[in-house]
Amino acid sequence: MRVSRSRVEPGSTVNERGLTAVSGDQIAVPDPDRLIHLQFRRFAGCPVCNLHLRSVTRRHEEIEAAGVREVVVCHSPAEELLPHTTGLPFAVVADPTRRLYAEFGVERSPRSLLSPRAWGRSSGHS
Repeated sequence: MRVSRSRVEPGSTVNERGLTAVSGDQIAVPDPDRLIHLQFRRFAGCPVCNLHLRSVTRRHEEIEAAGVREVVVCHSPAEELLPHTTGLPFAVVADPTRRLYAEFGVERSPRSLLSPRAWGRSSGHS
């Protein structure tokens, strides 16, 4: 798969489009009324992704109160994602062809694990 090397920069506005969540809800991107936090995650059932999504779920009210709409994109088909979205208070979009990943410059590479951004924050202990 050829992946675009261009990146969407912070503060950029993307072209208008409609996305369909696995729930069937329609999502306008960009949203005319609030910011969208667009997360790109792995596949349905990924344990690390599920852990992160549960932490976002715990803070969902705070995120909404800040005027942000959470939207998660996974590269699994909708029928595989649906059982994993029960109880999530935000939209989950299936992107099995990784069209959105390519458009937003989200790379798929083992080399990406070498990036310090992928390691998380240091505990600060010596």
